Amino acid sequence: MTNSSHKPPLNKQPVAASEDRFRALISATSDIVYSMSADWRVMQELDGRGFLSDTKQPMADWLPKYVPSQDLEKVKTAIDEAIQEKKIFQLEHRVLQADGSPGWTFSRAVPIFNDKGELIEWFGAASDITERKRTEEALREERERSEQQKRLYETITAGTPDLIYVFDLNYRFTYANSALLSMWGKTWDDAIGRNLLENGYEPWHAEMHEREIDHIKATKQAVRGEVAFPHATLGRRIYDYILTPVVNDKGEVEAVAGTTRDVTERKEWELTLARSSEELQTINEEMAAINEEMATTNEEMAATNEELTATNEELAVLNEQLLAAQQKIEEAQMALRLAINAANFGTWFIQSETREFVADARLKEFFGFHPDDEILYDDAINQIHQDYRQQAAELMEATFSKGTRFDMEYPIIGHHDGKTRWVRGIGEIQRSDGKDFFAGVLHEITEKKEDELRKNDFIAMVSHELKTPLTSVKGYTQMLHSKMKRGGDDFAASVLEKANTQVAKMTSMINGFLNVSRLESGKIHIDLQLIDLAELIKEAEEESLATISSHQVVFEPVETTMVNADRDKIEQVIHNLISNAVKYSPGGSIINVACTIVNGMANISIKDQGMGIKPDDLPKIFDRFYRVEGSHMYSISGFGIGLYLCSEIIDRHHGKIWAESELGRGSTFSFGLPLSGQLQNWIADDVCQD
Repeated sequence: MTNSSHKPPLNKQPVAASEDRFRALISATSDIVYSMSADWRVMQELDGRGFLSDTKQPMADWLPKYVPSQDLEKVKTAIDEAIQEKKIFQLEHRVLQADGSPGWTFSRAVPIFNDKGELIEWFGAASDITERKRTEEALREERERSEQQKRLYETITAGTPDLIYVFDLNYRFTYANSALLSMWGKTWDDAIGRNLLENGYEPWHAEMHEREIDHIKATKQAVRGEVAFPHATLGRRIYDYILTPVVNDKGEVEAVAGTTRDVTERKEWELTLARSSEELQTINEEMAAINEEMATTNEEMAATNEELTATNEELAVLNEQLLAAQQKIEEAQMALRLAINAANFGTWFIQSETREFVADARLKEFFGFHPDDEILYDDAINQIHQDYRQQAAELMEATFSKGTRFDMEYPIIGHHDGKTRWVRGIGEIQRSDGKDFFAGVLHEITEKKEDELRKNDFIAMVSHELKTPLTSVKGYTQMLHSKMKRGGDDFAASVLEKANTQVAKMTSMINGFLNVSRLESGKIHIDLQLIDLAELIKEAEEESLATISSHQVVFEPVETTMVNADRDKIEQVIHNLISNAVKYSPGGSIINVACTIVNGMANISIKDQGMGIKPDDLPKIFDRFYRVEGSHMYSISGFGIGLYLCSEIIDRHHGKIWAESELGRGSTFSFGLPLSGQLQNWIADDVCQD
């Protein structure tokens, strides 16, 4: 009887066997198996199987050991609900893994009852869902970043009056900003996904753009043009547009992006200016005819003076002819003034010796003076913005002393109204009655300059905003590259390494655009300090040895050479010129770097054995956005801003930069900086001359 009292009743043996089979099934299919007391206060056993720490003995303080603090309340609430309703406990929550790192699990626990229906324990199983939760979190973050980027692009394009759009290769619009939708008079749903004809383009217009898209797909070259198109509310307008290829990572054109600007007012202004020029030409021809008539009259007057016996009637006739000629001159002068007024020009005359300054009412208006105000030469100079005043004064003095033509754009601060106006002044030395006069015209270009400043601000903003996602992309590619290498996936690692290289190139291009924008808006500051070029070139040598393995970069010995310069900016110039030499010369070739002293200048030269530059291209290579054309250039990336930045930096150091090249034999790029004492002498000479 004693032994039989411990055996389960016969009718419970199948139930026990079923429970054993259930436990075995759960153990075989789950990452974790555990059992809990009826009130969940004691963990009786846990088999963590490497995911969680095992518990072989009952444990009362199991919650803080396995559940992070941020999920404790959630787990306790789910336990209380399961106990109260005597239902299956199930919950996704965070756990602390066996190694102490955070993880995720999906846990289910079944209540176990005795034959009286009393809850006696819980038997549970859990699965490791850490990777799934991490993937979900990464996808959520990626969606948030994507939505944020979309909102950013919408904000950028919505704030510009330009029309911005994207075609697929079937000529359908896949994107159009709000300005373009307004021009069409359509909504996004009405326009996107439709072709040119469906969006109101005339057949000839649609066919023209389709041919251009085909051309871009075939050549990967941008197309620019000008066309008239009816605006939904403003009527027919003239637009300047540019279509550019959108290339995928395989180098294939996958879409065509376009930007269009309304240039109707500019074209009308150009037409008005052309008409004014024609009228001025007609007036000049009339004046030439009048001069010829005056010459004839003078000859007749000379003959009359020689013939003192001429009658008074003949003299009267001659006087009448003279008066008629004078009237024609006055009429011609009036016509000239009307033409100048029609062109909205201001005029000035400055006597070379006395600097006596004569200005018309329009010029006084440009400078913010009243029509009856008297303006001296220095008064006009002082109203020029201080950032441009010295340059304008120097150019004017050069016109007086050397006879050079004056042509400059600069801002003026109005004397009375304080208003800033951008103007372009054009003038040269004229001679009249044995005296030299500096004569010229002035016209306002404020709208054009403001457009340029807005363009620079836009480029700077877009470039700055693009750097943030590029930084993230670079981080992801580097992380995936390391993971693929550790996993032995050499192909994926190679692809990611190439992608990382392209991201680095794009980052360099964006930095170049930022520098151009800062340069043109006057935000690049030159911090002059006394530096030793020998130390700077030594650092460049060490960097080249560490980073350049494709070429032999040979640095000639440099003695101590002191200059007043911005160390970071000059280092940027040297780095850019060495990088160009590497880019445009064959692998394994030699690049020579040297520094010499010539006529008070420290000249640094970088010589390569590359493809060389055509004579026609050589004078233009320091121009902004200029790139040498040719089939050999397709594989070399860039926007033509590196050499432009170098030129502007050296110019701001009172230095000079130049290039020498022989096609097929290589190029030598050089720049010179005045030695520290020489620069001070030049500045002192300029002050004394002023």
